[in-house]
Amino acid sequence: MHAWYLAVYGDAVEWVELPNTLGMSQFADGGFMASKPYVATGKYIQRMSPHCKGCRYDPAQRSGDQACPFTTLYWDFLMRHEPLLAKNPRMALQVKNLARLTAEQKQAVADRAGAIRSGQVGVAHA
Repeated sequence: MHAWYLAVYGDAVEWVELPNTLGMSQFADGGFMASKPYVATGKYIQRMSPHCKGCRYDPAQRSGDQACPFTTLYWDFLMRHEPLLAKNPRMALQVKNLARLTAEQKQAVADRAGAIRSGQVGVAHA
């Protein structure tokens, strides 16, 4: 991603771009550079872009066969990083919403996220 960003943006400067791309957008530094991770659900992507038009997945669903992979991975990210994110005041609402999920709902998200990461579930829309 770092090399792509430098190649695509003519005004990219490596000493600025590297912490932004890897640190903030990829949360690779564990939140050192950013006040909160750049993560979003499918619903946010649907509201902010035309990319969900015609997609078979439902951006409002976290798990199940129709769940948007971006929404699933968002909730999985919150669950995997909950101890760290709970310390961040800008993530308080998201962590509070995570606490509302039952153990079964969390397991369903984790299972689907694992299937997405292993390639068993496609992320492209049909």
